[in-house]
Amino acid sequence: MSINQKNKRSSLFFAIGAICAGMSFSSITLANNDRPIFQSEAPKNLNVQPAWLILKDRFEYDGDKDDLVTAGYGFSKMVVALPELKFANPLSPTMHERRQLRLGRYINSHLGEGYLYGFRFSGLTPLFDGKVAGTEFLAYQDDGTGTENVAMMLQIPLDFDTQNPCIVAVPASDSTSLYDAKDLQIRGLWGLKKNCAVVYTDKGLGNGFFDITNNKGYLINGQTERADSAQNDLQFKPTLADRNQFIANYPDRFAVKQLHSQQNPEAKWGEYVLKSIEFAFYQINEEFAPTQEIRFNKENTLVIVYGASDGGGAALKAGELDENGLIDGIVAVNPQIQPEHVIPLTLNYQGQNIPLEQRSLIDYATYGNLFMPCATMAVGKNVENRDAPFTEKLFFAKERCQSLYEKGLLTSDTLEGQAKESLDKLHQYGWTTEMDKQLAFQYFTNYSSYAYKYISSLGRYGVEENLCDYSIASVDQERIMHNGKLAPLARGDFESFWSKGNGTIPVIHNIDISAIDLVSNVSEEGPRRELYTMSPSTHRIDYNLDGAICLRDLAMQKSSRVQEGLNQVLSSGYLNHITTFIVHGRDNSQVLPNYSARPYVALNSYVEGSASKLRYFEITNSSYFEAKIPFDDTLLSIDYYGESAADWLWSNLTKGTSLPDSQVVHTVPRGGLRPGFAPAATEKNFTPILQSPRPANLIQVSDGTITIPK
Repeated sequence: MSINQKNKRSSLFFAIGAICAGMSFSSITLANNDRPIFQSEAPKNLNVQPAWLILKDRFEYDGDKDDLVTAGYGFSKMVVALPELKFANPLSPTMHERRQLRLGRYINSHLGEGYLYGFRFSGLTPLFDGKVAGTEFLAYQDDGTGTENVAMMLQIPLDFDTQNPCIVAVPASDSTSLYDAKDLQIRGLWGLKKNCAVVYTDKGLGNGFFDITNNKGYLINGQTERADSAQNDLQFKPTLADRNQFIANYPDRFAVKQLHSQQNPEAKWGEYVLKSIEFAFYQINEEFAPTQEIRFNKENTLVIVYGASDGGGAALKAGELDENGLIDGIVAVNPQIQPEHVIPLTLNYQGQNIPLEQRSLIDYATYGNLFMPCATMAVGKNVENRDAPFTEKLFFAKERCQSLYEKGLLTSDTLEGQAKESLDKLHQYGWTTEMDKQLAFQYFTNYSSYAYKYISSLGRYGVEENLCDYSIASVDQERIMHNGKLAPLARGDFESFWSKGNGTIPVIHNIDISAIDLVSNVSEEGPRRELYTMSPSTHRIDYNLDGAICLRDLAMQKSSRVQEGLNQVLSSGYLNHITTFIVHGRDNSQVLPNYSARPYVALNSYVEGSASKLRYFEITNSSYFEAKIPFDDTLLSIDYYGESAADWLWSNLTKGTSLPDSQVVHTVPRGGLRPGFAPAATEKNFTPILQSPRPANLIQVSDGTITIPK
């Protein structure tokens, strides 16, 4: 429904309070900071705080010394280098310092950001560096127990358009927390530039690390606090029967909210997103309505949900739950979504009908976790006779091959044959040859923890259970003699991890060394970071094959609690006829298209039929991560197409522009002599989404079958 089509209430006079000149920000602890008393339902025309809403902080940013999206840096500084920031007191940094460190990043304009998507260089001047003035609110949603504490942040720009009000909801991408730089500076900025309020939710995950040894965790604003003094304000604290005994048995360990909350938050992602929108409505009415009577509601306010990766999955889940017409449009980029196959679904590719098997994320993630290290040895060299990126870092790949053979998981008795067999298995399970070059990088950077975190979350495992003899621990950060041994964090490190981490493991010190990571408790040489684990059953360093097999067994219906959790997160594909765009990278080697976007679109065509307003854009030469080194020469950023889809959606909802057809978008890689030497991306690389694509690029969907051209 367009803004112009929605029923407008009479315009009410209001005034925005002027922000004090020269003040970077002011912090106000809200009067209703205490947990709300559950009340009987109020008259529907009054703006009453929901019982589940716990307001925490309010900050006002002047758009000069500080702002909503760059923490005062401005974009011109971030395209030159990573902003340097040293805490005045490393042992107790301020909330403002933590926020600055979280939002400061190096923006490589060669990817196209600043020219083709995100902020625009053309809009910057000596007096305007892309900073956005406005007000920021932090809040929790909770079920009354004080244990959910789903974090939310609302940003209302100074130029919020009260005559054409709009809200953009951004569920946090991946497992990250509220202040993810790309969420704010790409998806959130898109909404702010439309003069919309933008509301974020961490989906119940957040940067929920808890230092068990020091009994310390994070508050919603990144400050650290001891569990015995924070009451219910910590983002997460684990349940431990005997903390002292646990520390004695497992020193230097950490609990992580996504892994150890025992709540399976993914099952409620849709609810969390809808409640974040309700929070936005409540607070906007508090700010701008002259009386307690509701001024802004779903009838006169445009609502768009725009999320990526896990946030994209949360956006779709919100659409499935939205039976009351709260949401007008959805953009889901590389959505991590797991459709329930209520009927057989089919992929027609190049004239051949291929059954789309229902494989859960933990199914293919644990399968890849088994065979990726060995398979990397079979990935061919490129035309410059170079190995795929990061192949050289997998020192023990051949040991994994041999261990797989001895376990009967491979049949070939030669290293070359074992590597080829492993790669063939991945191809048969859903990875394509175009993804081969990503496998070594993917495994080295996060793949073991990727499989582990979802199984732990789905099965509601507590930190004391040490799932598959894994735990989360701090490891030594010695550059030269690093061998993955456990070691306490240096003083002050935990204070900075809310800003440096992405909400889950590993917490990276540099590309080769982690500060906190997944470790094996039973490595034969003592607890080790998994990349250096000697498996007890094989007596060799093989990337903890024992742990990988244990995770695989749990994923394959050998744990009723994991299967119960998995059933709770499957999606229906029914989007309540909401206008929706799904954008997915064809070469996404982490969220495989055949088990996520493609079957979801096919399922939607069956459950919604001709009434569906879903469009699907599949992007070639694009994956799940940014197209930075070492993939700058072969992959393109998916964010360009996420923003393009959002622009198409906006035009449809506000101007009635016809929706573009579903299509394959054939891009042109940047090329270059080798990784790190790709020329800057231009419009020639990013083929646009067309309203009416050529017939050869048209994706057709009908009654559970999706037809995708090459």
